[in-house]
This record gives sequence, structure tokens and C-alpha cells, in this order.
Amino acid sequence: MRRAALLLAAAALAAGCEGQQGPVAGELAVRLVAPRASDRGIQLIVTGRVRRLATPPGSAYLVFGDTSSNGDTARVVVVAPAGTGFTAGELVRVLVDDTRQVRHYAARAIALATASYQQGDTSGVSLTVVRP
Repeated sequence: MRRAALLLAAAALAAGCEGQQGPVAGELAVRLVAPRASDRGIQLIVTGRVRRLATPPGSAYLVFGDTSSNGDTARVVVVAPAGTGFTAGELVRVLVDDTRQVRHYAARAIALATASYQQGDTSGVSLTVVRP
């Protein structure tokens, strides 16, 4: 009985690990949780190993940015089209070496621009990094 339980536990563990060998490269999404309609531009920092930046599929936002020389930080500027503001959802996608390490990534707003291009307040701006 004990041996059968041990074999069953080993089989379940092996099945749970199937396909989980090594890193899984792909994209993570930086999401704006609580947008303000008056905001038109946002500058943010993404911490974690970032290979490349991309505009989310179907997005009209303009995305500009660069990664640090060692790749552990990305500075990003996202601008909403004229006459619009931000909506809740994806602002930018980041290509990473292992999407399973999403908990090691963070994003924070460091500057905002209003629709009239005045500097906005970043307090209350909430960003998350998730798997798309």
C-alpha cells in the first residue's frame, strides 16, 4: 500500500513537471490598472531582464523606450493618440527570457502628461506586470 502511494505521488510529480524544463521565452504585459481619462502620456520604468519592447496587439498607443546596458531595466514612454486618453489594460509588452519568472518583474510610473501636455501627478497610478 505504501509503495503504491509512493509510485502514485512520483507519477503525479512527473506529470506536473512535463514540459517545464528550462526557461520559456515570451512576452509579458505591463497593464494600467486604474487609468485617468485626462492622462495622455506616461513614462515608466520596468525592472527585470527585458530583451525588447513592443506595442500590444491592436493598440493605437505609441511606445518608445530602451533597456539599460545590462538589460535589467527598461525606460518606456507610452503616448495615447490625439484626442484620447488611456484605458485600463495593456500599455506595453516586454520580451523576456522566461515568462514563468513574472513575479520578478515590476513597473512603476515616474511621470505623466495630461491631454494639455502639462505634467500630471503619478500618485494613484497602478501598473502590474502579467502574462498576456
